[in-house]
Amino acid sequence: MPDEHVPVLVVGGSTVGLSTAVSLARYGIRPLLIERRDGSLIHPRATGLHPSAREFFRSVELEDQMREASAVLVNSLTKFSVTTLAGEDLSKVDRIATPPEDVVAATRRMSPTDVNPCAQDQIDRVLLAAAGERGVDVRFSTELESLSQDESGVTAVLLNRATGERSTVTADYLVGADGSSSRVRKELGITMEIEDRLGNPMIHVLFEADLTELIRGNEFNFCEIRHPDYEGLMLSINNKDRWVFHRSYSDDEETVDDYPEDRCLDLIKGAIGLPDLEVKILARLPWRISAGVAESVREGRIFLAGDAIHVIPPIGGFGMSTGIADAYNLGWKLAMVLNGQAGPGLLDSYAEERMPIAEFTRDQAVLRLKFMALHWDPRPEAEEERNALRIADPLVTSSGYQYSTGAVVGARAELPSLEDVEVNLDGSPGTRLPHLWVERKGEKISTLDLAGSGFTLLTGENGDAWHDAAEKIAAETGLPLTAYRVGKDIEDPGGTFGEATGITATGAVLVRPDNFVAWRHGGAHAEPHRHLSALLGDLLHRN
Repeated sequence: MPDEHVPVLVVGGSTVGLSTAVSLARYGIRPLLIERRDGSLIHPRATGLHPSAREFFRSVELEDQMREASAVLVNSLTKFSVTTLAGEDLSKVDRIATPPEDVVAATRRMSPTDVNPCAQDQIDRVLLAAAGERGVDVRFSTELESLSQDESGVTAVLLNRATGERSTVTADYLVGADGSSSRVRKELGITMEIEDRLGNPMIHVLFEADLTELIRGNEFNFCEIRHPDYEGLMLSINNKDRWVFHRSYSDDEETVDDYPEDRCLDLIKGAIGLPDLEVKILARLPWRISAGVAESVREGRIFLAGDAIHVIPPIGGFGMSTGIADAYNLGWKLAMVLNGQAGPGLLDSYAEERMPIAEFTRDQAVLRLKFMALHWDPRPEAEEERNALRIADPLVTSSGYQYSTGAVVGARAELPSLEDVEVNLDGSPGTRLPHLWVERKGEKISTLDLAGSGFTLLTGENGDAWHDAAEKIAAETGLPLTAYRVGKDIEDPGGTFGEATGITATGAVLVRPDNFVAWRHGGAHAEPHRHLSALLGDLLHRN
């Protein structure tokens, strides 16, 4: 007999696992999350957050907490090169904007969110607190030892690493968000072809050193150290006393064993240019730039997410945001099936939608890695060169993609643009709903805030027939379906909603819980109730 049963078992307690758990909790599903480590990750392996990730945090009401967590890096939006950090006047060095200014401007037009970086350990801290507050059962020092499944569910044997005790848990579904070396993926026999010779091996050192006065007013995201004896890359974690130093080495000449703590201390002090500086090493992590996508994301009732599916080179900072998007996509689908609002067939759309995006993102990051100098080049001519190589704009890669199949109806055959995210986000099925500032009962909100924890039908000002049909369907079926007439229930100060979404005053767009457009109809319909009812039945596999 199992010791307990849970609706969903999430394996992996870092960013993607925690995001999955918080996403499920949004819909009333209380998962069990296990993590083999004895606490949250202290090593911030990423700081880049794209709009898609921040929009997820906004949707689960964590935007303010994430803004607070990232406040220390609000000025860390540049990259520069110096011989040593203390050896030059940082106010006079040439800087490259990270992200580029045009990307910042486009982000502020296409998203209601911030553009600041945020250290991954701080992201996890916010998510962990939210998970606990929302009823998620989080267990550290707990490892997946084995798993099996049948038509009725999943059975997992868990090992408490602190006590040595074993327990058996059954779950309706399991999500493996346990990283690139995923135990869940290996248990399922799902392979991932890894390309791991994309660069030299590196040592990644998290350290404490008070550099507040040294960099005050000259904050940075990345600082490239060019000193021949201390060459490496410094990454700001809090602009005060937490930093990361990356150093690559040739595996023909050295190994990670050639980087003991004493040598790392010497390298860091030399790179900073202050030999007497007090430095404390918190963690060392060997790693190598790799790329890969798993052959599948699902086996029966078991799903993969994040690095368990895709290993994305760090150039462009796409990896963490792509994993969070996996969680955003999967969470509402699992919840609707578990809550009896959708049939199990809805879950097939997870692979249909996320696999192509994993491959696209992997390929784009590899392209940027291959043309590294071009990636950083701010010249207008460089943009033309990137376009010629089909290197997508970073916002297209992270937010401007589309789902061509899956839980969408009437998607375009292909994406219109690799260069302009705003061209892509035009209300077409399979794309993220366009962001516009609107007003609801006098409050300024984004159109993205209208999509709650269920489906939302947004109509034009004269879309009464669609609106009434949606309200009737919600009452008849109990589906979480809300309807708004933009221009009537929702104020549209700019009068641009119809143009932005591609509908007339009598048309409608159906928005999923993850803010993607599921369907669009440009104008009125002779039988809106019958049409919308059949559409929802097909989308949710209720028929």
